[in-house]
Amino acid sequence: MIRVALSCLACAVLIASSLVAQEQSVPQEKPSAPEFRFEYATDPAGAIRQVLVYRDQVQIQALDSCTGRDVPRGNGLGELWHPDFNFDGYRDLMMRVEFEPVTDSSSYCIWLYDPKTQTFVLSDELSHLINPQPDPDHKTVVAGRKILCSRQCYEEDTYKWSDGHLRLVREESLTEDPLVAPESQCRWVWAIKKERNGKLVENRDRVDPAGLRCEPHTAGLSEDILPFRQ
Repeated sequence: MIRVALSCLACAVLIASSLVAQEQSVPQEKPSAPEFRFEYATDPAGAIRQVLVYRDQVQIQALDSCTGRDVPRGNGLGELWHPDFNFDGYRDLMMRVEFEPVTDSSSYCIWLYDPKTQTFVLSDELSHLINPQPDPDHKTVVAGRKILCSRQCYEEDTYKWSDGHLRLVREESLTEDPLVAPESQCRWVWAIKKERNGKLVENRDRVDPAGLRCEPHTAGLSEDILPFRQ
């Protein structure tokens, strides 16, 4: 097994794909958190088998890929980031393990930092999301992907943390109705589900290429314009 050292700048910068060994540490946000250094354990072909975690020059963890297989290099696979996904003030760890260029969709292995054990713990829930991003302003996690259609179709889900688990609180999508004639200006369907009294309540509308709602309007929707996602 081959070990490849990684550098991490202030626990917030993308790990360079060249994998040049550097001795810079990875500070956590809170002063009481220890500093970490990360290395790759690779096979002879360079595929990533594990992410090795060091503290005070001592290896304390060997994190296996959440996919159950080695992660090949290329297309940004194996890159590491350190966002705070659960908003506890500590940087977590995410590694890109899959990338779909057509829909610009990435999957990640995501480990949450546990300040009690001072180790990184795999989050199966986060690791199953597509393109997950923390939103610190709203304390939510947003995930979504593009959908192939004649416009910028998409799906987007929003989650909140509840008792250590993700709870879906919003779903939004823009899709193209295949049963509507291609020349129709109202063949796109915008749908949104919002949490109300513990349940997701859905509203739907047809929209034209400019994002304007087609008649008749769906009751309960106050916006007059729906811009397409870019």
